[in-house]
Amino acid sequence: MSFDTYLTCVDHGKVCRFPRSIVEEAFAPFIESKSEGSWKLVDSLADVWIGAGPEVTGFGVSRPPGDKQHPFWRALLEIMQKTQTVFFWIDGGAVVAHLDVIPHMPPDMLESLGTPALATEPGDFWDYIQGTGA
Repeated sequence: MSFDTYLTCVDHGKVCRFPRSIVEEAFAPFIESKSEGSWKLVDSLADVWIGAGPEVTGFGVSRPPGDKQHPFWRALLEIMQKTQTVFFWIDGGAVVAHLDVIPHMPPDMLESLGTPALATEPGDFWDYIQGTGA
């Protein structure tokens, strides 16, 4: 069974878009291979699932790196610091890089995931995931 995570851009209670280039630039140093709609990351089993086009609503990650020192986590934080996004996992929790993102989350998202934790360091993501028992 795979552990899946998601990053979604939100604005005024709706899902919105941001430049795909932000994700490409952040992950570029450790993309092992690309195929249509997905990237394989080096030194992990992780697959990043991302739509085509100049703007995306977010992306999914199957099997994110289990090493909290993997550069994926720093890149994720950089993406979130540049965008109004929420990182989450089903039946687990959610994380934001800016507290002012929370009021922009859709009400049903807040209801199902709860109030997100705040990530200020790359290791925070893994700590929050582990803390939820995922």
